[in-house]
Amino acid sequence: MVSTDSSKDFAKDRKKDLAWPVPPAFDTRRREELVGELADFAGVLELLLDNVYSGIILCDRNSKILYMNRFYAELLGTNKDEALGKHIKEYFPDSRLPGVVETGKMELGRRCSLRADIALLVNRIPLKRGGKTVGVVLQTIFKDYTEVSDLMKRLSLLEKEVNYYKRGLVSVLSPTYSFDSIIGRNKRILEVKRIAEKYAKTDASVLILGATGTGKELFAHAVHLASKRRRGAFVCVNCAAIPRELLESELFGYETGAFTGARRQGKAGKMELAHRGTLFLDEIGDLPLGAQAKLLRVLETRKIEKLGGLKSVDVDFRLVASTNRELKAMIDHHEFREDLFYRMNALTVEIPPLSERVEDIRALVDHFLQSMERPNFSVTATAMSMLEGYSWPGNIRELKNIVERAVSLAENNVIDIDQLPCEIREFTCNARQGESANLTPLSKALARCEREVLLEALKITHGNMSKTARLLGISRSTLYEKCKARGI
Repeated sequence: MVSTDSSKDFAKDRKKDLAWPVPPAFDTRRREELVGELADFAGVLELLLDNVYSGIILCDRNSKILYMNRFYAELLGTNKDEALGKHIKEYFPDSRLPGVVETGKMELGRRCSLRADIALLVNRIPLKRGGKTVGVVLQTIFKDYTEVSDLMKRLSLLEKEVNYYKRGLVSVLSPTYSFDSIIGRNKRILEVKRIAEKYAKTDASVLILGATGTGKELFAHAVHLASKRRRGAFVCVNCAAIPRELLESELFGYETGAFTGARRQGKAGKMELAHRGTLFLDEIGDLPLGAQAKLLRVLETRKIEKLGGLKSVDVDFRLVASTNRELKAMIDHHEFREDLFYRMNALTVEIPPLSERVEDIRALVDHFLQSMERPNFSVTATAMSMLEGYSWPGNIRELKNIVERAVSLAENNVIDIDQLPCEIREFTCNARQGESANLTPLSKALARCEREVLLEALKITHGNMSKTARLLGISRSTLYEKCKARGI
């Protein structure tokens, strides 16, 4: 394997190291067999070293090359046999290998210039005998130092992408609003906030009722943030926005190959993501009956079964649900499960519509202007009067949209009646015409009509409040409030 004088000296030294006392009865033929086996082993070792993806050079204590594998020879553009016996500095003029011989200390992961355009990353490992360095192994880690730079750049990019998606996941699974985000000084809204804050401290399911746009989702966020699960995930699912055929897979997840088009690695459901946190089911009245039955079972057993799965998965989440529909009427029409309703409605929050919170409109307008970074905008008294006199069928969401529209149309940072939609101006105009014609105000006419309807319904149900509420399609609490307001 080695043909120079230097290599012969090294071989003689190694022969001395490998020498052992031969017993008198040791067979000379056996010695020859062992020598042959060692030669075969050396050949196999050389074959292995020539085929590794790493350059290897072995130098003696004078820094002369005793062995060079094929990888390094090709890298240096030389013949590995011709390199034997040459000083390492013939190939690496600035080599630190002689210094390693002197100090006997290994150097790992050091940069080494091969040419102006190529830099290697190498290890220099001393070989010692009797406490003295007798040689050094030079090994490349990477063929080109630029490979390390490229690898580090790719790793850095991947780390940035992972952090980006982590931040995105945290923002998706984190609540945004607290009870301080709910604006209003109306007595009813303050009472609802007080009750919801008490509910938040428990771990029971919460059902939030209210018309579209009243802020049900804000209350759900706030309940989570005020609960002991605030450090957990807040997972929101809009039951009305997901196609019915996909809703169960979104909620419960699925295993590999559960159905055609499923992801190869399967998918975790929203219930699993909400583990140790809160699951908010918005518009739960749109949940299909089949999914309702599964949800009820999960609430009772605290286990889920993924689509196509063979085993149950433990889950621990708090359920907060909301709807703008009358669930009791849906029960009567067999559109909602009665057992699920009574499983959820132990803690109920009913949010009043904006038409019953007229005193909060000015504060809400100011809040929206602040959130849009338009604190210098003002609203004229006439425009504010129109806003406070409107019926607001779309509630707070409608008010926010109208403020955004008015800001985009306003001149000189002033919102006047010209920037309000025609339906608000017409509503106010019709109300004024009714007053000038000495007609009964609409509110009084509606109140009188509502009282007559309530009395008629109570007569039909013989005064049974539960049956009356179902007959009128309202909750019992709302029925009691209306009866009290109308003097019944």
